[in-house]
Amino acid sequence: MIPESLSNAAEQVAAAADQLVTQGTFLGHSPERWLQAAAAAGIGVAALWVVRAFTERRLAKLADRTETMADDLAIALVRGIKPSLFVFVAMVGLDAFIAFPPPTDEAVRIIKILALVFQGIAWTDVLVTFWLAHWARNNPQQSDRTTMAALGFGVRLVLWSLLVLLALQNYGVNITTLITGLGVGGIAIALAVQNILGDLFAALSIVLDKPFVIGDYVVVDQHEGTVERVGLKTTRIRSVNGEQIVVSNADLLRSRIRNYARLEGRRFLLRTTVSLQIDAAQLSAIPDLFRQAAEGQPYTVFQRSHLVGTTPLGHEFETAIYVTQLDYTLALDARQAILLRVYSAFQREGITLASGTATVAAPRGTA
Repeated sequence: MIPESLSNAAEQVAAAADQLVTQGTFLGHSPERWLQAAAAAGIGVAALWVVRAFTERRLAKLADRTETMADDLAIALVRGIKPSLFVFVAMVGLDAFIAFPPPTDEAVRIIKILALVFQGIAWTDVLVTFWLAHWARNNPQQSDRTTMAALGFGVRLVLWSLLVLLALQNYGVNITTLITGLGVGGIAIALAVQNILGDLFAALSIVLDKPFVIGDYVVVDQHEGTVERVGLKTTRIRSVNGEQIVVSNADLLRSRIRNYARLEGRRFLLRTTVSLQIDAAQLSAIPDLFRQAAEGQPYTVFQRSHLVGTTPLGHEFETAIYVTQLDYTLALDARQAILLRVYSAFQREGITLASGTATVAAPRGTA
């Protein structure tokens, strides 16, 4: 339909050229009117060029003095002005002075719509590129290039499709049937590749929600290790034994993920069973011995220590300490120092342990 309109307009322009020779007019307007329209179009294009150059220079100076995103985005949008916008301004200038006869007026309208669509596509690309670059700068550990490229393509495709549909609607095309057909086709495709799409959307969820980032130490079900890469379909984890574990993104998000890179500290639960032969005074002193040992260590907070029961093996004590040091080796050193000081205090006070009953419960983590 569009090529036919343009062809008819070309034929009309040729006929108007003959009219110009015979009657001194072109498309029903005198040469003076055409000069006015051309002047308006030229002034509009020149004004747009001056405004773009002036605004770009001023915004560049402003961006050098600030660290906000707004001026950087404004510069990107100004630099994203394409020749299609100049064409649109020129056609508006002509249309303000010239009443084009059909079908030339339809061809002019098509040119203006196409110019706006091309400029809209250019600005869409600028916005998506700017947002992805800003996101990658703020999330350097999570900026996987493949995933970000797929995310950018998806956003561009959606926005470009909306621009094309708006252009078709303005041209007079009934887009309801087209949208219905695209919807049915999209459902059929989604059902055919639902597993792949599930992993793809899971990858986007990981990138945007950030339950973990590259380099984090995580535990997923029975597997644990350091996250190496988040791809479109799978996530790669390097285990402590050296092998690489490949997990589907959708399965990963359905699992319980324990992220040890975001620990605020480590809590150790110490269970100690002492001999039944010690007296009540010695039993009442044991919690204080644990407290003194814990308070004497850096990065360590004493939480509690209690006699929790008595069994045929001995009296059971449960002590909780919290180590604020995130390094696993230093946390183990602090726990070891506490236990050694407690055992030394037991020897000094004559407190004996029940044979083979001292245990320590601690969370897993990187060694």
